[in-house]
Amino acid sequence: MNNAKILVTGGAGAIGLNLIERLLDGGVGQVLVLDNLSSGYKNYLPNDKRIIFHNCDIGEIESYRSIMHEFKPDYVFHLAAHFANQNSVDHPFKDVQANIIGTMNLLEICKDNKGLKKFVYTSSSCVYGNAAIMREEDYIYPHETPYAINKYTAELYVKYYASMYAIPSVSIRVFNTYGPYEPHGAYRNVIPNFIIRAMKGEPLNITGDGAETRDFTFVGNTAQLLTLAATSEVTDGDIFNGGTGKPTKIIDLAKLIIEYTNSSSEIVFIERRNWDAVKDRLSDISKSTKVLKYIPEVPLEIGLKTTVDWYMNDYEFED
Repeated sequence: MNNAKILVTGGAGAIGLNLIERLLDGGVGQVLVLDNLSSGYKNYLPNDKRIIFHNCDIGEIESYRSIMHEFKPDYVFHLAAHFANQNSVDHPFKDVQANIIGTMNLLEICKDNKGLKKFVYTSSSCVYGNAAIMREEDYIYPHETPYAINKYTAELYVKYYASMYAIPSVSIRVFNTYGPYEPHGAYRNVIPNFIIRAMKGEPLNITGDGAETRDFTFVGNTAQLLTLAATSEVTDGDIFNGGTGKPTKIIDLAKLIIEYTNSSSEIVFIERRNWDAVKDRLSDISKSTKVLKYIPEVPLEIGLKTTVDWYMNDYEFED
């Protein structure tokens, strides 16, 4: 992608910021960032003259249609989303607007860009529901949350536009990504919330018994896979898993965070949320390894230590 023009929607979010750093290091020409800053931070964007920032809502096409037609990206990384499960339960219509309408808006614009080399869509492991083993070729019927429904629906639209309008596309199902630049909060992931609570010496609340497992994936590994997908020969909207293939128990995660933050926090078990029926979530990355040559670069212990160091030294948060 040397000297290429790149569009990153949701580029001020955690995955977007880490991806942009990787792209800039790789020598891309320009990066257009579209973000409404609902969960991202513009101040974390690199101070680089190749970045163009445009504040807009991905669900409102008229706010960015003209700049997209003028920019004409070579590659599109569509990361913008209404995140995530609990947020979608509380605000289902907003979830549809961002995750389905927003994706369709981009695809409608991209079908007129004949120079587009790849449209990379970031989906979610939530589409698998409570499947025992999560493989791309298995039948799924996501219905647990609006977020799962809408991310899966957007995958189908990506395949439709690839088939009907020859938009060269690929979808990546992201598994529990964590790392620098991710804010904590009510609708955020467990790792930033655990880290902040541990830094304050507050209890780490685990929903369930702690034996639940997730495939925690360092954001650098996710950015690695997204770039591999963009430069691959896959163009038909095919779907690939983006995890590590290694499970981590939530209680073990909590213990590591307490250790890395040198915290006195206690671990407290609370009732599982009524929509959360998934005990174990683990990716099968054999297809991603075979087709995209994806081998995760950073193991959990190193990624988690890097993340903790960032929160302790660089993250600004309000009590």
